[in-house]
Amino acid sequence: MTGSAAERFDQALTTSPADLDGPELLPSRLARACAAALDVDGAGLSLHVGLLRTPIGASDPQTAHAERLQFTVGDGPCLRAQDNGTAIAFSLEDIARNWPELWASLLDETTYRGVLSVPLPPPMGPLVVLDLYVRDPARLTSLDRDDLQDVARVTTHELAVTVTGPEFPDDGSSWMEGPDAQRRASVWQAMGLVGVVRGLDATDAIATMRASAIAAGRVVDDVAEDILAGRLVPADLRAAPDRDGDHG
Repeated sequence: MTGSAAERFDQALTTSPADLDGPELLPSRLARACAAALDVDGAGLSLHVGLLRTPIGASDPQTAHAERLQFTVGDGPCLRAQDNGTAIAFSLEDIARNWPELWASLLDETTYRGVLSVPLPPPMGPLVVLDLYVRDPARLTSLDRDDLQDVARVTTHELAVTVTGPEFPDDGSSWMEGPDAQRRASVWQAMGLVGVVRGLDATDAIATMRASAIAAGRVVDDVAEDILAGRLVPADLRAAPDRDGDHG
């Protein structure tokens, strides 16, 4: 593609595949357009509200899985960027130093070796974060920052015009009906069950689910599905270790 980053974004958005039609899949179309406009290997969008982190769209299945790995660890570049409200780039070496469990899972289960996490500008940001994944960490430093800002701006605009309710993110959007968001909603349901059965608050309940997922080499989303299906009993979950600064 040629032209400005915003033009490349628009071109990719207008040529989205038919299987991404529908308002609930808008964030997936936008993530795909972000990846194409910035020439990165994957892009994902996630919504952060308090303890809850919900993926709303990804450019491809591997990127969706990379988000689930980060969520399972409970910390990582995207969460750090949302906390700080600034764009942060991490190579795999940075991730290894800060989050060794995330490093191991990304290395084993994806081809990605670096990630740039960018909180969108208002009105969507900083609640909505854009993650950009690359196979070559050098691509993180070669990204044009003006292009990055342009893509973040047009992504925010495309999301904002679909919000019709007065209380974003509680209403006014169909994003939460997408498949990635619905899968994460199962985690919140399972978290409630674990909390009731084991007498835990939300933070400790999700930490318990994460500990069980990591011990089994799985993602939290899969553990949640097993709990809701009755294949896994909350009382049998591995106890969570004490941790400071746990995120959702």
